[in-house]
Amino acid sequence: MDNYKVGEFYTTKSYKESGFNFPDGEYKLKIIREGFPESPVNHEDELVIAEEQWLEGLEGSDQYKTDLDGNWYYFEFPINDEGIDYMWVPESVAVEVFE
Repeated sequence: MDNYKVGEFYTTKSYKESGFNFPDGEYKLKIIREGFPESPVNHEDELVIAEEQWLEGLEGSDQYKTDLDGNWYYFEFPINDEGIDYMWVPESVAVEVFE
């Protein structure tokens, strides 16, 4: 995701293409962090949610270390029925989901 830039908008690939079910619409990239974020941006639970969503179950695996140490992307979500406004996404997921 070297070509992804903070402030730019990105759309998602389909569930069939990516294997991830993200709401349709444009996502604004707000922040890029190297390694798992150390402090929340908008909500105190966002890091707990990110850890549960993307790292839980990977402990001890190569993928866990890759995701933990790799870049994390903070996206502003489009209006959606899930009630998600912002979310941290690891690079391994972002490259599969966003165009």
